[in-house]
Amino acid sequence: MDWRQVISAVLDEHGGLATRQELLARVPGSVLDGYIGRRTLIRLLPHVYRAADGRMTEDLLLRAALRHAGPAAALSHTTALAVWGVLPLERPLHLTVDQSIRRAGAPDLIVHRRLRFSPESPQCVVRRGLLITDLPRSVVDGWPLLAPADRRPLLLDVIRQGLTTALHLRGALAERPNVGGHRLLAQAIDLAEDGCQSELEALGVLDVFRHPSVPRSVGQHRIVLPSGAIRLDRAWPEVKIAVELDGARHHTSPEDRRKDLARDTALAALGWVVLRFTYADVRRDPDLVRRRVLEVYATRASQLRVS
Repeated sequence: MDWRQVISAVLDEHGGLATRQELLARVPGSVLDGYIGRRTLIRLLPHVYRAADGRMTEDLLLRAALRHAGPAAALSHTTALAVWGVLPLERPLHLTVDQSIRRAGAPDLIVHRRLRFSPESPQCVVRRGLLITDLPRSVVDGWPLLAPADRRPLLLDVIRQGLTTALHLRGALAERPNVGGHRLLAQAIDLAEDGCQSELEALGVLDVFRHPSVPRSVGQHRIVLPSGAIRLDRAWPEVKIAVELDGARHHTSPEDRRKDLARDTALAALGWVVLRFTYADVRRDPDLVRRRVLEVYATRASQLRVS
């Protein structure tokens, strides 16, 4: 019997991976252990093997994690976020199973047990052929594992891209009242609901526009220009003041500045005053930004009363 061919056939039948039980169904234990001992078969995770001469890929590793944990498990936390395409894949990998299921982890694999977890919709979806938690749950679960500086920008970015909504994130957070960093996560969702689409806008709202001295503003206020509809970062429609927060990524090139000037000119034609501030303005001197907004607000309010 050519056991190498038999083992290869088993691996091929399962997409390049096989559990020990699947291999033992076709290969005697002593033969199998010999191939493992000679490292013809490589153990990726406990009881999950691949051929030593096969190509190791990210997809293969993730499928190995799911095969190790069984059909009741789903990739979750930052591992699911990597499958969603919003983070690079990092170790350890994370899986979630129901609290009633016992699954052992491994040095590079953490198995989370969750009350009333179901590996089916709506809690989970299949993406890239992998069972993973849905994006709102992945963001909430992964929040405490992310570097603090990366948390809010990631949340705002997935909403800005239209991958999920603040409402769905709030629902996922309601299921995890004890998640680490709950207060700041709830605040980040609240900022998204207030129209913040970037970290710069969030800092502006927290450090400037929610100050008790500043009249309430509107985030992502929609205005129709002759060239089409636009949205303003912050606006006070009652006095036609707009604030645009210029991040370095989108407002530094000559073409960016030309577009900003054309936009400001079109807004001025409709009676709007546009104030522009940079990341450095908001971070280094929020008091100065606030005073500037209040000065212009008072002037505009006075002008409108006179007229």
